[in-house]
Amino acid sequence: MVSIMRYWKSASNRLIMRYSLLLLIAILPGLLWAEPIVVQQVKIELQDDHYLIDAKLHFEFNKTVLDALEHGIPLTIKLQLQVVRENAWFWEQNVANLQLHRVLRFHALTGLYEVQNLEQGSSQSFAIRDIAISALGEIQALSAVEKKQLIENETYLIALHASLDIESLPLTLRPLAYLTSDWNLSSDWHIYPLSQLLDTSTL
Repeated sequence: MVSIMRYWKSASNRLIMRYSLLLLIAILPGLLWAEPIVVQQVKIELQDDHYLIDAKLHFEFNKTVLDALEHGIPLTIKLQLQVVRENAWFWEQNVANLQLHRVLRFHALTGLYEVQNLEQGSSQSFAIRDIAISALGEIQALSAVEKKQLIENETYLIALHASLDIESLPLTLRPLAYLTSDWNLSSDWHIYPLSQLLDTSTL
């Protein structure tokens, strides 16, 4: 009986150590490397029966991506936005699904960096790369959902996710981009209660 108990304790300790090691392996990348894209600020307000979102994204582009930019490779950031009912059934469709595409490119002839909003067809030019990257993360007055789409007294959530769109890269670069971590840049999904956003300008 004693030997059985000793074996059980030994097996239990090995199991604890195993899962502790797996947990450490899982969280270690987050401790060593910063998230390459971070949703820093979110604000929403109601205008003309539309909920409009302002957001600020922060980018930590690595040397591989920045070198490609300097050699004329445009970088496309895809922002995904979803509005869902908090207690929705798994088969229930999202209230809203939106995508926003921003493109950063460098023009060697002029030495300027251009930030394009593909949905609006607008663009801005900057002489300094860091300022252009900062502008790339400025999302203003994005229409998320109409008030009439929301049911009164229900709670809704807004989910945001940003990533570097590999499909927008030149065809010859895509296979390498899919296989290397340097190009797989994205944020976590950031989820906020819609009611909280109505009262808070910075989260």
